[in-house]
Amino acid sequence: MSRRAIVTIVTRNYLAFARALMRQCARHEPDADRFVIIADRLPAGEAADVSGAEVVYGDELGIDRWPRYAFQYTPFELTCALKPHAIGLLMNGRGYGEIVYLDADMGLYGPLAPVWEALEKDSIVLTPHLHKPMPDGGLQPYESLFAFAGTFNGGVCAVRDTDVGRAFTDWWKSMLKKFCIDDLHAGVFVDQRWLCLVPGLFPDVCVLRHAGVNAGHWSLLQSAWECRPTGAVSTSDVWVDGDPLLLFHFSLMTPRNPLAYVEAQNRVRVEDIPCVKRLVDGFHRDVHAAGYAECTAWQCRTERLDDGTPIRHAWREAIRRDEAAFADVENPFDVSAPVDLRARYRAVEAIAHGWRNDWQATWEREQRLPARLYGLWKRLRGAAGTCKRFVLRRVRRR
Repeated sequence: MSRRAIVTIVTRNYLAFARALMRQCARHEPDADRFVIIADRLPAGEAADVSGAEVVYGDELGIDRWPRYAFQYTPFELTCALKPHAIGLLMNGRGYGEIVYLDADMGLYGPLAPVWEALEKDSIVLTPHLHKPMPDGGLQPYESLFAFAGTFNGGVCAVRDTDVGRAFTDWWKSMLKKFCIDDLHAGVFVDQRWLCLVPGLFPDVCVLRHAGVNAGHWSLLQSAWECRPTGAVSTSDVWVDGDPLLLFHFSLMTPRNPLAYVEAQNRVRVEDIPCVKRLVDGFHRDVHAAGYAECTAWQCRTERLDDGTPIRHAWREAIRRDEAAFADVENPFDVSAPVDLRARYRAVEAIAHGWRNDWQATWEREQRLPARLYGLWKRLRGAAGTCKRFVLRRVRRR
């Protein structure tokens, strides 16, 4: 049997999620080695303290011009961009034959047997968002959302060390070198959107249609949920469409904001499905017990310059676009070299308004409003969009 590894990626403020996940992996997948990639370095004097897992930092992945690579992306975008690098490290540098990537905001409730079995036949394993058409009704999500966000959910993917697996990993790296951005208006959603191309570009791709692998808020309505007595297959008693629940993706269900998922999915609430509500509550308890408050207080290192100044979107985009004014800047976080870096950042804001499609309608509001009010404005804008879509659908039916 090939050497197996499970890997996840976080920024330091999300380290508690990785700790909780690795504990579950140790329980259900004891024969697989476990790795945590931390994109940014921990605060001085702090320890990662991830029991049973090896910790690797982003600057140890061998990425060319790492400070510029890290600066160009938001923390969310950066952790997504590191996925093929993490897989490549384990496959090429550590000799693992089978690698499973899991997002840290997941709960593992049983062995990953369906994933490993798929890897025995194919080189790449992907999991789809949708297993059946969504009913109409003017609510979210709807099929067109996944046409933008991606057919497959990037929270779970698996790769086997073959020529195809290596070619896929190298190709994915090349796509994410500059285009791991969250810009749905431009049809790009971080690493995930690129996965839509994989079944056409590569042979030996398994689309794993196991309802209990990578369930999430998107599958609350399309799946039948039930509780059964705990058996040998799954240590949770939750079953989804007749399959044991092995992995639940708690995307947009953080302890700080457990209802954030309603911005993306307002068809069914977690409270409407008692067995899922119990899973969410248990997940949040595990994350709190793993040091959630402490890790959150650390904040993400890549959100600020070395002097503590919050990084603006335009500054990141200038580096991502390789603007000539920053060609000599090797470390965009270091404002002491060159000494006029702050002035360059201020100057670039004057021309940055139209660089990203997702900025154009919100740029001025973001600059003027305090963070709390801007967040409220975004939620109200999302609610208005939902109402507009509902009205348009009613009109079309007539």
